[in-house]
Amino acid sequence: MKRLYFFFVSVLLTGLPIHLYAQTAGRAYVGYVQYNDQIWESDGWSTDQNAKVACAIRLTPEQVALYRGCSIVAMRVGWDLKTRTAACEGFVRSSFNGEDLTTGKVTAKFGWNNLTLTEYVIPEDAAELIVGYSMTVNKGEIAIPKLYPQNVPNSCFLWQEGDVDESGNPMWVDMSETGSLAILLTIKDPDGRLSGVPIVTSFMDDGVVSTESPSTVLMRIRNSGSQTIKSLDVTSRQGDNVYTQTVNLSKNIAQSTTSSAFMVPLQCFRSGDVEFSITKVNGKELATPITRTVNMIGIPSSVSKKYTRRPLIEYYESENSYMSARYFDEIVEPSLEGKLGKFTFVSQHMDDQFMTGDDDATALALQLCDNDSSQVSIPAMTIDRGISIDNILYQKSTASTPMFSVLYEPYASQTYNSALKHPTFVSVDVAGNLGADGETLTVEVTGDIAAGILPEGEKANVTVYLMERFVHSDSQLFWTDKEKEAHMGEYVHFNVIREILTAPEGDALTSGGDFTANYSTLLDPSWNPENLYLVAFVHRDGKLGGKRMQVFNSAQGQIDLANGIGEIKDESLKMREGTVYDLSGRRIASTSQPHGVYIVNGKKMVR
Repeated sequence: MKRLYFFFVSVLLTGLPIHLYAQTAGRAYVGYVQYNDQIWESDGWSTDQNAKVACAIRLTPEQVALYRGCSIVAMRVGWDLKTRTAACEGFVRSSFNGEDLTTGKVTAKFGWNNLTLTEYVIPEDAAELIVGYSMTVNKGEIAIPKLYPQNVPNSCFLWQEGDVDESGNPMWVDMSETGSLAILLTIKDPDGRLSGVPIVTSFMDDGVVSTESPSTVLMRIRNSGSQTIKSLDVTSRQGDNVYTQTVNLSKNIAQSTTSSAFMVPLQCFRSGDVEFSITKVNGKELATPITRTVNMIGIPSSVSKKYTRRPLIEYYESENSYMSARYFDEIVEPSLEGKLGKFTFVSQHMDDQFMTGDDDATALALQLCDNDSSQVSIPAMTIDRGISIDNILYQKSTASTPMFSVLYEPYASQTYNSALKHPTFVSVDVAGNLGADGETLTVEVTGDIAAGILPEGEKANVTVYLMERFVHSDSQLFWTDKEKEAHMGEYVHFNVIREILTAPEGDALTSGGDFTANYSTLLDPSWNPENLYLVAFVHRDGKLGGKRMQVFNSAQGQIDLANGIGEIKDESLKMREGTVYDLSGRRIASTSQPHGVYIVNGKKMVR
């Protein structure tokens, strides 16, 4: 529908999309906006000619199931014009171009408009419903309002007269990426069955958990019923295994309000899909339980106690952000003090001279956030590439992304400590050997995977990074070498990824038992062999989405150099005068140096 135009204004409304809003007992409003949202003038769609236009929302089977047996009696729609009115005809259909199940008319004016519909009882076998209205819109008029927040996928559609598909049927265009339509369907509820209706607005789980006790789900719900919600009964089910618990809320959720984030238990009995349901509100059973299916990896304690877990921290940075160096120096490095031997730490460089390949770090960050670029900001971190409930709690946010901003040292420390407690069922080790030619590097990765843990048909992947402990830089150089920032001082970049030795999707391993993987590569002449080391990690393939890319375990290994350890010859890689580093690339105060091997001015020294 090329002739529909969208106009922006600078006003944003806050909140989350909802599916149900109950104003009084006996009435419910079904849509993707709130009953009292404000209609803003000149914030919507217009056409390039006088034409009949229709807009509609799609209510999913999950939404419709809540109202089967109830009656549709009215509709509430938005109109954007203050200068004229127009005849508006509302409709409810079972498909976009199907027959009308009920209709109603109104002369629309600016703001919200109520249409009385012929009463229609939603049958018990009803699937999705299409709810919308049509009217004639004059050329250039911004008539159909668009409300925030937006982006409920496959929810809001527009059609303009003359737009047809190959069969001659009206062609509806999905516009949900740009906004939510001001349409609410009114439901009559004479039996009071909608008195308590919790609608889940956000839902996050850890993904890899122990089977010995319930894990934690962080969620927010909107109370779309007519009574205050004080308690919920939640049930986890896998086949014949069932776990139910009553959750008494520390803060009641008033009618038509959305809760803050709170925790509920989810019990995983084994790896695979777990059916999680809200079955009761305030002790009263829901006619239709609110259900989510969650894919989990469950690890028995008899397995996890056989393995030691080393989490993988990935720090995303770029030379075009002066905050990157500051955050590492002031937050990241201090927060890791005393923990470096328990974690594997790598720096993912985005859009600068130290990034790998075709900017793998940016592609990975986007994949972790399910390609939602608005969720990617740097500097940022992720631990084991999976959602951590603790991360979200410390951050006081319900953003369902593994990426989290580096805010302050105590927050980072708490997050690290939590990561160390997660179970694993995988071991991994890595070692390398540099040939006598000083160029050919061979790498061997070994380990084992406990049988019977991965879901049926799923295999783990292994990825190997060739790392350089620290690289000296005195310019802000970008990957394309076409643009530079003004020199802002000298920088030492720690734990830089020089090469990814596996294919981007990793190499599939067996689902259980011992494994060995071998790789080889040629070193770039600009790399310092004495400063290189290896990182290997075993992880999921991400086929279930970016939030299911968990790293099960990682290892850090050394490279056996045929020529032994000597002075670093590349002058560009030398450290700043007088600065002392350990072999992990961390600066060491001159007053606190135990005996050992250090790097001073680019040379390895024993003290």
